[in-house]
Amino acid sequence: MPTRICWILLSGLLLSHTLQAQPLTAETDARSRERLRAFAFPPRAVRLLDSPFLEAMQRDVAYLFELDPDRLLSRFRRFAGLEPKAPEYGGWESQGISGHTLGHYLSALSMYYAATGDEKARARIDYIVSELAEVQRAHGNGYVGAIPEGDRLWAEIARGEIWQAEPFSLNGAWVPWYTMHKIFQGLIDAYWYGGSEQALEVVTRLADWAYETTKNLTPAQWQQMLRTEHGGMNEALANLYSITGNPKHRELSEKFYHAAVLSPLARGIPNLTGLHVNTQIPKVIGVVRQYELIGSDSLRAVAEFFWEEVVQHHTYVIGGNSQNEHFGPRDSLANRLGEGTAETCNTYNMLRLTRHLFALHPEKVRYVDFYERALYNHILASQDPKRGMFTYYMSLRPGHFKTYATPEHSFWCCVGTGMENHVKYNEFIYFYNGDTLYVNLFILRS
Repeated sequence: MPTRICWILLSGLLLSHTLQAQPLTAETDARSRERLRAFAFPPRAVRLLDSPFLEAMQRDVAYLFELDPDRLLSRFRRFAGLEPKAPEYGGWESQGISGHTLGHYLSALSMYYAATGDEKARARIDYIVSELAEVQRAHGNGYVGAIPEGDRLWAEIARGEIWQAEPFSLNGAWVPWYTMHKIFQGLIDAYWYGGSEQALEVVTRLADWAYETTKNLTPAQWQQMLRTEHGGMNEALANLYSITGNPKHRELSEKFYHAAVLSPLARGIPNLTGLHVNTQIPKVIGVVRQYELIGSDSLRAVAEFFWEEVVQHHTYVIGGNSQNEHFGPRDSLANRLGEGTAETCNTYNMLRLTRHLFALHPEKVRYVDFYERALYNHILASQDPKRGMFTYYMSLRPGHFKTYATPEHSFWCCVGTGMENHVKYNEFIYFYNGDTLYVNLFILRS
């Protein structure tokens, strides 16, 4: 074996088998396992040794611990009528999308804890969750959020008063369901990876709030509302259903089905040109997660067709896609090499989608080939090797340069996903099925 390759320690091949390291109820576990053909090991079974990937994780973790949780929680407390313990951060966290970063932050801390057992991370997870529980008690209805004018917005939605549903604005609020998705998934990850039972209690009450808020919407009102970017709400609720088995969680997940985009994909119609890319990918991840849990060939078809369409017709050589966040015409990339190519969030989500599809079809090597290309050439390259900050776009304009976030005054979407990107390099290296071991990635020493 060449001396420069390695050097992932795979420990405990006989560890208890878990579905992508995600606990499931007995009911959904059996149904999921009959569909999947490859399984990931628990995070702590695969350890990174010295490599650029370990160095990237260490830089990321250093930044995570530099951040002040009370500043990320500031608007959660203020909008719940509680006194903030610290001033809010700048950038997007001082704007209408505030709160999204905390969800990613919880996910990143939880994944890091699951991989390393670092008790400092566990203590921070527990503190954040306890603060969110206090915010939830202050609201009194199960809600947890940091969205400006949230009380007004959600009361209007509950009454069926949807007077605006633009791509990035719902009743005057900046992508509120997108932000809620990050909070939902952050709490779920705090339970899955961080072992926080309180996180499950908080997110279950939050799901009850979401169910009550939307229960009187008609199908037409749902589809109107879903015109606005809503992240992976369908995925988060499917994940919660996988834990609780509560049929309300499945029902709510299925209502977040944006027919205008997903139904043509189910019929094999390529309808992506002009669409905002990162609005669409999380919807498709949610669809394939629903397939894993409840089955439906049409759901699987959506995910498989979408992946082929994006990778074969809209993807640059580094594995990223989009120009200024949008799909262009199919097979037209050479004239779309501007400063705003390859949004990092898009690749983060395409890798998540690829991981699901590989678990369904491990014999399809193209999934692994794409994952490797995008991980090495885009995700690893998206981090500032000195300060650990993150790119929004990976510019493919000849002679251009990278622009990185600032530590306290950016908090773009790609900062949130960036926090997660660099703590989970161990998640796709090895998969298994019975006594078959899949070696998907090679990690090179520095």
